[in-house]
Amino acid sequence: MSVLLVTKPMTAPWHDSSSQLARTLAEGLHRLGAPVEVRVMTTAEGSGIDGVVDEVIYREAGGFSPGITQNLRVFRRLAAGRGEAMRHFFFAPNPRAAFAARVAHGLRSRPSLHTLCSMPPAGQALKPSLFADRQMVLSLAAQRRLEAEGVESHLVEPSVLPLASSEAGQARCREAYGDYLLFAGDLRPGGGALEALEVLARLPEPLNLVVASRPKGRDYQRALASLEQRIQDLRLQDRVHQLGRIDWIGDLVAAARLQLLPATDLTAKMDYPLVLLEGLAAGVPAVVASEAPMAAIADGQSVAAAPAADSESLGAACEAVLGEKAGTAARDLYRTRFLPERFAEDVLQHYAVLGVEP
Repeated sequence: MSVLLVTKPMTAPWHDSSSQLARTLAEGLHRLGAPVEVRVMTTAEGSGIDGVVDEVIYREAGGFSPGITQNLRVFRRLAAGRGEAMRHFFFAPNPRAAFAARVAHGLRSRPSLHTLCSMPPAGQALKPSLFADRQMVLSLAAQRRLEAEGVESHLVEPSVLPLASSEAGQARCREAYGDYLLFAGDLRPGGGALEALEVLARLPEPLNLVVASRPKGRDYQRALASLEQRIQDLRLQDRVHQLGRIDWIGDLVAAARLQLLPATDLTAKMDYPLVLLEGLAAGVPAVVASEAPMAAIADGQSVAAAPAADSESLGAACEAVLGEKAGTAARDLYRTRFLPERFAEDVLQHYAVLGVEP
């Protein structure tokens, strides 16, 4: 059986969550020894994934939002067909991509599965963006949203590959930032950055906060100014370290005491932020907003949740998951729930339902 994974470029540096998820599936299928030929869409540099067939579709890795040239290359590949038994799409639902997929399906029909990697803004209908034979979602919150529109979907929680890190790299992070919590998210309203500052103000020194957020969006400078002003208001200048986009996230995550992400708006973000799952793999617990989809997995030991607007409760949640036991619980949760092999096994069941079996 041959399956084509339809994604953004499958190549390093793996900044995009949808291609990361597809990569995790490919790695999981390889580890299982599943008799599935996985074809991936990549650049001349290749995917670097064991056991897959690289198809050079893209000229370059590109950015987070693919341009028209990239999209045309994908459309031509789907319209031509190269013998794959089915197609597995990984991207956020949007009407234009759905239209192109429907046209390509009409030209070269294949069974199809679409993993909806993120949700559009609240209030925006999903039905116009659906095209596949089967819809796969990553959280109960997403499944309920589709149900509200009368659309059947199938829940398969995401998985992630552990990040690379080193003891020396982690030591450098601790030397630079002290004993710190990590906020790796957006600065925009609803992203949780301002709420994270309020929590830090309630936590005792010497705990610090590292903010890792890549510059993006037209309102980034305004959001950054709001963050900096709030740092001043709370007199946290000596306890907050602001970083932009970095390429050594593995060390930064692994050296953190916990990850704090009280985001309530995950528009265009994966429902379970992959960086939080990567943290669990490294033994780093997480605290999220109770309004967020990932609150569904809160166990009070490795993942804790509290209302985003309640800094006192969020602070108590942080204190509850600080410590060695929380780190052990985080690793255990990753091993029992978020391994690539588990993800691959679940996805194989959906391939079989579509009539495509090894």
